[in-house]
Amino acid sequence: MSTSVAISRGRIVAGPLLVAAVLAALAAVLVRTSGTGLEATYVVFIVVAGLAMGSLALLMIGHLMNEGWLAPVRSEAEAAALTMPLLLLMGIPLALGLEQLFPWADNRIDLPSGRAVFLSPAFFLVRSVVYILIASVIAFWLVGTGNPRRVSGIGLFLLTPVITFAAFDWAFSRDPTWWSSLFGFAFALSQVLAALALTILITLLRPEHAAPERMKSLERALLTLSLLAIWTWFGHFLIVWLANLPDEAAWYLRRADPGNLVLIGIAFAAMILAVLILIPTGVSRRVMIVGSVLVLVQHGVHMVWLLQPVRRLSWLDLGLALAAAAIWIVAFAILIRSRPTYAEEMAEEP
Repeated sequence: MSTSVAISRGRIVAGPLLVAAVLAALAAVLVRTSGTGLEATYVVFIVVAGLAMGSLALLMIGHLMNEGWLAPVRSEAEAAALTMPLLLLMGIPLALGLEQLFPWADNRIDLPSGRAVFLSPAFFLVRSVVYILIASVIAFWLVGTGNPRRVSGIGLFLLTPVITFAAFDWAFSRDPTWWSSLFGFAFALSQVLAALALTILITLLRPEHAAPERMKSLERALLTLSLLAIWTWFGHFLIVWLANLPDEAAWYLRRADPGNLVLIGIAFAAMILAVLILIPTGVSRRVMIVGSVLVLVQHGVHMVWLLQPVRRLSWLDLGLALAAAAIWIVAFAILIRSRPTYAEEMAEEP
């Protein structure tokens, strides 16, 4: 890529960042003046953060395992990983409305002294910024390096605790009286699975996509991660069930009303259906597209079930959430266009 083209595309990518900055400033003012809810915006932030971090983890795993295995979705995964800096802007209104999202932020709940210090708002926000900065640095370092395997080894070592602690902070702490050592791994696994499904879907929807046969390893990976996610979350439930401790069981009981049962039923059905259509031998573009869509549907519904957003959402909150999602999608699309396609990479090989 020529220097002039790189500069031109860099200016185009700066557009979504500028729009996101303006949106974040307006949202911050609205949060302070109107006290609007931020539940929908919070869910969008968690989903987007998961796709970006999951794509970064997927990239590094792919580089460490086999470059050929990763090649068909490399550009899409890189584009998603490079959206990490947007999370800093998306998180500004959430930071100002922290007490609306987490019961510990305004001392509504009594916590053990150690956990209370760990979940103090200032410390929480500092950690959140550090998570995003570390992941952003790794993403840009990985995409720009000439030795991705070495960077992947270092980056995966750094990203593993980041994504685990981010899961505890951003999602698990919605219920700060409950604790599970398996939650961080299960949550991170879900993000990597969703990132893989997204990159496969985008790859196969592009005009110049890789042949389905070339993506056989990715299809097997999608099936394997889907099965692992099912058993990990089921194991999480089984451990809580067998322990039969009131505090732990209460976490599931709060998610057992009819509306939540419908949500988890949809998520479970989508994942099982995805597994069933991916199991037969042979690789089909249509089957991989449908399987990826089902995995993404499962992921979105499962995240709503886990995060338990307030059901009554204001129009302003929905508007902010849709705007944040739209900006991320636009930035993702522009970054995809700035990356070489799989066909272009193959043509450059000797």
